[in-house]
Amino acid sequence: MKYVKPIVRILLSVTLLVMLVLAFVYMPKQRCERISAVSHTQNESVTVSPADVENMLAEANIEVVGQAVKEVDLGKIITLLSANPYIEEVNFVHFAGRKLVIDYTLKELVLHVFTPSGEHYFVDSEGNAVPFTPKMTDYLMIVNGNLSDAYKSGKKAPKGVQDALALTKIINQDDFYQAMFRQIYLNNGGMELTSAIGGQTILFGTSDNAEEKLSNLKTVYENGLSHKGYDTYAQLDARYKNRIIATRK
Repeated sequence: MKYVKPIVRILLSVTLLVMLVLAFVYMPKQRCERISAVSHTQNESVTVSPADVENMLAEANIEVVGQAVKEVDLGKIITLLSANPYIEEVNFVHFAGRKLVIDYTLKELVLHVFTPSGEHYFVDSEGNAVPFTPKMTDYLMIVNGNLSDAYKSGKKAPKGVQDALALTKIINQDDFYQAMFRQIYLNNGGMELTSAIGGQTILFGTSDNAEEKLSNLKTVYENGLSHKGYDTYAQLDARYKNRIIATRK
């Protein structure tokens, strides 16, 4: 009996070695049967779906299904997907048996920017300009006003838009702020918000001390305007420290 365990171990090792050799020899000769693309996104909308990925491969004349595994250029696929303006990162592309697995992360889109000429584009969480796509149907913060018409996909958005992005990231962390503020107007004096309740114009300035300004506004709405009436004032000025200046209609 004392020889049984060593023999079993040897047999298992030999079997595993044979399986690895067979996989190494025969796997490259196998043909791809299907593509399995998996997307990850912080938005509700999917700007590049698995079907889009397959269409991209077809349009680039990259044949995958039906091809021998060893003939599929994985590097070419990674390069193609990485160039897509909506894809943040291609996590991996590899074969799992006869299935090609493509795993990628989409950019988180935060702002919907409208220029004076009517052009519009998105801005991602890193502050990069991203081309408009109708596939993005999330209710994003709208930014308009004194903006340059010129923008380039993949480049950093203008400074004023970067300020709006910083403010929006704070707004998106609080349900009250999200429900109250849906649009940022940029002018030479900084940012202006429009209240969803009461319709007041809110002079906000820059994103400096944004958390304090928003907290002050929340206090005014919850403890002041909720009693006096949300339509009592035409304008609220939040640019000053520890106070809100209200202008009646």
